[in-house]
Amino acid sequence: MLTVLTFAMILWAIAFFSMFSSNAQQEANSWADLTAATWVGVLLAFVLLLFVIPEFFHYLGVRNSLVDILETDSRAELQKNKKELDEGAQLLAGAWPARIAAKRVELGLRRDMPEGMSLSDTGENSLLSEWLNTKYSRLAQRFPDSDLLKDPGINKLIIFSSLTGLVLFVYNALIGLARETVSSPRNMTVDFTSIMNGGEYNATWAPHFDLVGGLMIAIFAAILFMTGPAFTDEDESESDSIQEEE
Repeated sequence: MLTVLTFAMILWAIAFFSMFSSNAQQEANSWADLTAATWVGVLLAFVLLLFVIPEFFHYLGVRNSLVDILETDSRAELQKNKKELDEGAQLLAGAWPARIAAKRVELGLRRDMPEGMSLSDTGENSLLSEWLNTKYSRLAQRFPDSDLLKDPGINKLIIFSSLTGLVLFVYNALIGLARETVSSPRNMTVDFTSIMNGGEYNATWAPHFDLVGGLMIAIFAAILFMTGPAFTDEDESESDSIQEEE
């Protein structure tokens, strides 16, 4: 979550200083009141990137390692990684000790779950959970040599970043982010095409779709779509084999 907030703050700063902090159509701009807060947010974001995010990726690496180990159906493999499982469960806590115990019960290494411990049904097979936790997104399928895109944490970051950009540009086109005057409601669309062409006016009445804004909507929508899980013939064969084993 901190990673998402950090990059969201950076995206906001880019949008703020490139679009909202000044508007040639307005004599005064109420967005100027947010300049100091935006700079503070940017500095905080860089602190998070330098100190907090590395620790986050350490936890993420441990989590992904546990997920990979728990995917095995081999008793020997599970016993071989017993120390790593125990250390990871202690570090991550939460439902992980129960998940590991349930896997040991499944493979016959334990008779039953430890007393007072149960594995609740959290709906991990839901569409949203599968989307957020997939290691085989359409992006990873499109770029098979990139191990980074197979990381669920990176995929979540791309999801929330593209969703933030998509919502921002769609809201700007349909409702508007700019004002005609300081006291007016935000009902004017920021015209990115006019800004890039050096036009006299940087905003027009909403709803309005300009070329650059429309392209950005299409790009963010395409990226968001590509973060979804990619269903392949290999996945279907694996699911069939699991059902046969059951």
